[in-house]
Amino acid sequence: MPRSARASHKRELTHAIAVLRARQLRITEPRRLILGALIADHGPFSMEEIHRLVKKSGCDLVTVYRSMPVLEEAGLVRRCDFGKGVVRYEFNHGDHHHHHIICRKCQKVETVDLCVADALERLVKQRGYTEVTHQMELFGICPDCQRNR
Repeated sequence: MPRSARASHKRELTHAIAVLRARQLRITEPRRLILGALIADHGPFSMEEIHRLVKKSGCDLVTVYRSMPVLEEAGLVRRCDFGKGVVRYEFNHGDHHHHHIICRKCQKVETVDLCVADALERLVKQRGYTEVTHQMELFGICPDCQRNR
C-alpha cells in the first residue's frame, strides 16, 4: 500500500475510533480489525466476507454479526441491501457518495460514482425536509455473465 494510502487509512481509523469514544462505545480489537478491513478494501461486503477479511486475526463470525449493527448505528458503516436476503456493509467515508451496479447472476458489485439524485435531494431540502438521504442501486447482467450464457 502506498504511503499516502496508509496515511489516509490511519486517519480514517483514528477518526472512527474517536467516533466510538464520543458515543461511549467500547473500542475492542475486533471492532478495530473490522473497521480497518472495511477502510482498506472497498466493499460492500457480506458478514461472511467481512469475517474472511479479519478471521486470521482471531475475530469470529458471531463477533462480526454483533459488531456490524453497532458500527452502523454509530454511522461508521453503511448498510447495503441488494435483495436476495444478503445484507452488505461498507465503510462510511463521509462525503464520498456513490451507488452500485449489481449483477443479477453472479452478484458482483461495482461502484458508480455518478449520482443523478443529488439534485432531487437538494429540492427536498429546499422544501424544508431535514435528514434527507437516498439510496439507489442498479441491477443488470455483467459482461462476464453475458459471455458465459
